[in-house]
Formats: sequence, structure tokens, C-alpha cells
Amino acid sequence: MGGYTHAILSYVTDSLGHLPFEEMLDVITQMGIDTIEMTTGGWSPAPHLKLDELLESDNKRSEFMNNLDKHNIKLCALNCSGNPLDPGELGKEHREVTEKTFELAKLLKVKKVIMMSGLPAGSPDDKIPNWITYTVSWPPVLKNILNYQMNDVAIPYWKKLKKSRIMRY
Repeated sequence: MGGYTHAILSYVTDSLGHLPFEEMLDVITQMGIDTIEMTTGGWSPAPHLKLDELLESDNKRSEFMNNLDKHNIKLCALNCSGNPLDPGELGKEHREVTEKTFELAKLLKVKKVIMMSGLPAGSPDDKIPNWITYTVSWPPVLKNILNYQMNDVAIPYWKKLKKSRIMRY
């Protein structure tokens, strides 16, 4: 059957963002779920995880993980979905969250980081991300835009990120 030995059902905690951290854990436990994915920023306000605080303090990380353990909940992934390829301030913020999320994953021994690929601008002079969703055969400039987006921005960013963030534990 496709090589899978088991499946894990996890809960993305943002949908309970209106609840304080401990109450959110109680609700998830009451639902019979024992695995969660937590957001660290990007598009999410990260209602249950204080990224900078956890990066800066061994004690805060221990307290965070002890709360999960107390509820018999495992952290299967961190999620920093956003647009790290945005050419403006938003992209800068999302790239910082991405870097910090990879660092926190390493510290917490979380092996999965979930994110979006991002959307670059249409040229080096553009200030707005541009999503081309129709044919690239006409007008001819669309092929050049896609070439710039993929070969000059997206692929180099992802290769650099992958090279700098290979985690081993």
C-alpha cells in the first residue's frame, strides 16, 4: 500500500487561536488528538508560540515542551507559511521568520517545517509579487517574467535555504 507504515493525524493549532495555550492543549486532548502542528509566524499571528522567546531561552523551551508532555501531545511540525520571496518589507519579515523557524525546529528536534514557496515580483524593478496564471506563449514577455521569477529568484533562494538548513540530529 504505497510504502506507508502508518499515518499521523495532527491538529493545526491556529484554529483554536482564540484560546490561551493551556486551554488549547486541553481542547485538543479532549478531542483525542495527540499530535500538533504549530505556526511560528508568516501569514499566521502564531497565537500559541512565541518564536523569539523560545529561541532565546532554554527555560522557555523546556516549559513549552513540558506543557506538551503534560498533555501527552507531540509536536510533529512547525509552520512558517508566508511569502519569503516578496520583494518588500513583507518578504524580509517572512524570511526572518523562516530562518528563526528552522533554528527553533533544530532546538526542539522537530524534523518538519511546513511553508509556502513564495511569490516573487515580475522583475528586479517590481515592488509587487506577480502571479502569472495563464499561458506563457503570448505575449512573449511572460516567458521572460517566469524565467526571472524561477531562475533568478525562487530557485536560488530555495537552494540557499536548503544548503544552509540541512538538519541532522
